[in-house]
Amino acid sequence: MISVGIKLSHDGGVSLFEDNRLVRCHEMEKLDNNPRYSEFRLTRDELSGLLAGVGCEWGEVDALVIDGWHTTPFAVTLGGEVVPFEVAEYGHLYDVRANPLARKAAFSSYFGREYTSYHHIAGHIFSSYCSSPMAQRGEPSYVLSWDGMSFPQLFHYGRDGKLECLGYLFPMSGFIYTYFAVNFEPYRDYRPNDLSLAGKYMAYIAKGRRQPSLLAGFHAIFDRLVAGNGPVTTHEQMLEFERALLLKLVFRAKASGFDDQDVLTTFHCFLEEVLVRTLTARLDELDKGVRNLCYAGGCALNIKWNSAIRRSCGLAELWIPPFPNDAGSAIGTVCTELVAKHGYDSITWDVYSGPSIRDTAWESPDWSARDCTLAELARLIHESQQPVIVLNGRAELGPRALGNRSIMAAPTSPEMKTLLNRIKRRESYRPVAPICAEEDAPRFFDPGTPDPYMLYDHRVRPDAVGRLPAVCHLDGTARLQTVGERENPRIHELLRHYERLSGVPVLCNTSANDLGSGFFPDVRSVAEWGHVNHIWSDGRLHTRTTDAE
Repeated sequence: MISVGIKLSHDGGVSLFEDNRLVRCHEMEKLDNNPRYSEFRLTRDELSGLLAGVGCEWGEVDALVIDGWHTTPFAVTLGGEVVPFEVAEYGHLYDVRANPLARKAAFSSYFGREYTSYHHIAGHIFSSYCSSPMAQRGEPSYVLSWDGMSFPQLFHYGRDGKLECLGYLFPMSGFIYTYFAVNFEPYRDYRPNDLSLAGKYMAYIAKGRRQPSLLAGFHAIFDRLVAGNGPVTTHEQMLEFERALLLKLVFRAKASGFDDQDVLTTFHCFLEEVLVRTLTARLDELDKGVRNLCYAGGCALNIKWNSAIRRSCGLAELWIPPFPNDAGSAIGTVCTELVAKHGYDSITWDVYSGPSIRDTAWESPDWSARDCTLAELARLIHESQQPVIVLNGRAELGPRALGNRSIMAAPTSPEMKTLLNRIKRRESYRPVAPICAEEDAPRFFDPGTPDPYMLYDHRVRPDAVGRLPAVCHLDGTARLQTVGERENPRIHELLRHYERLSGVPVLCNTSANDLGSGFFPDVRSVAEWGHVNHIWSDGRLHTRTTDAE
C-alpha cells in the first residue's frame, strides 16, 4: 500500500509511505533554496518526478491524504495556477465528546483523484505517537498538542487503539508568547505571527532575570480571569479570553518598571509554570496507568519548556519527535490514515529521510575539489579554526540541523560563536548548538542524556565551560544534540577523530542555510552564498581559492 501525505499551508511538505514505513518526506523549504516556512508548491509533474525518483509511479499511489487547516477551501499556487483544496478543519476540540479522527472525503480535479483530509491536530497527535518508542512497544500514552493558533489539548491513546479527547489544559494559544513579545524591545517591529520570532525570544530570555513580584502578578491576573470566565466551549471564546488576558498582562508588565528583557524572561517563566502546573494536575487527576507523554505542535520546539516538563511532571517517559511543528504534518496526516483505516499505530522511520544532495559532481574554477576522509576533515576543522559546511547524505526531517545539513566548527574559542552568528546574520545573543558523541555527553553536559533531536536544555558542566565556550549560551546552557554510532556513523566518526586532536568529542553545529531560506540543497548553493572557505559533501572537500566574504 502506497500513501502520499501533503501539508498545504506554511511548512508545506509531502511524505511517501509504503505500508507503515516512511520512505521519504520533502519539506518545501528544503527544496531549491525555497524560503523558510514555504507552502506546498509542487506541480503534478514535479510531484510525479519526486515519486519516480524513489521508484514509485503516481498511478501506484493507493491513498492521497491532505492535512486539515483553519480555512477551507485552502488554495495554493502550483505552477502559476491557483488550486483550491477542500480540507478538514483544524480541530479545536473543546467538547471532549468530539472525534479527533473525523475525516473529509473530497476530489481534486488538479490531481485527478479522490483524497481524504483529517483534522490538523490529528496529524500532530499521530506524528508524535506513531513515531514514539511507546508505539513501538505497544504502550498507551497521553498525547499533548500545543500549536500557535490553538490551546494545549490533551488526549490519551490506549492499548485498545482508542483515542480519547481529554480537553484543554488552559485557554492560551501558543501565539500568546509572541503576541506578548512584540510589545517590548527588541521585538516591537516584528509581526506577532512571524514564525521565526518564538525561537529568537526563547534565546533572548538568557539576557533577562526572572522577577518574582511580576511573576506573581501574572499568575494572579491569569487565575482571576480563569475563575471569573468559566469553561471555554468555543474557539471564539478562547480568542476573546486570550485578548482580555493579553491586555491585562501587558499593562501589568509596562507598569512594573522592570527592564524589557526582565519582563520577557518573566513572561516566559510564567507560561512555563502554567504549563507544568496544569499538566501535572491533569495527569494526577486522570491517573490512566503508565504516565507516558507524547508531545507535538509548534510549542514543543521550546527546549526550556520541554526540559521543565521532563523534569517536573513525574513522567515515565516523554517523547517529542524531531518534527513536532508543522514540518511533521505531511507525515502525521498519513499516520492518522494508517491508524483510522488500516490498524497501524506505529511507523518505521529514519530522521534522515529528507532530500538527497543535488549536483554532487559540481565544480568551479573558483573552488578546488579533492577527496577528503573524515579524519582529514576533523584535522581541517581543528587546525584552520574555520567553519566548514557539511552536506552529508539525505537531509534531516524537521527544523533542526542534525549533522547532515550543518555548519560545523571548533567549539574551543569564544570568537567562533561570534563568527558563526555574523556569517549567518543572526543576533549576537543567539546560541550555537553543540553536537557531541552520545556516550561522552554526560562528561560535558548536565544531564547529558541522549538527545538526538536537539529538543531539550542541558547545562554545560562548570569544568567544561572553558573548554567549550562557543557552545555555552549566556545562561550556561546548551541545546545539545547527541549522536550515536548507529544513528549517524559518519558524524559520530568525525567527532571521534576531532576528539583525538582536540580532547573534546564536541563540535559547533548550526544549520547550513542562507538567511530566510531552508537548508542548502547542494554545493553550488553554498558556494554562491559565499561565507565559508570549505564545503565537505559526501567525501569531497571543496575549498575556495580566494578568501570568503
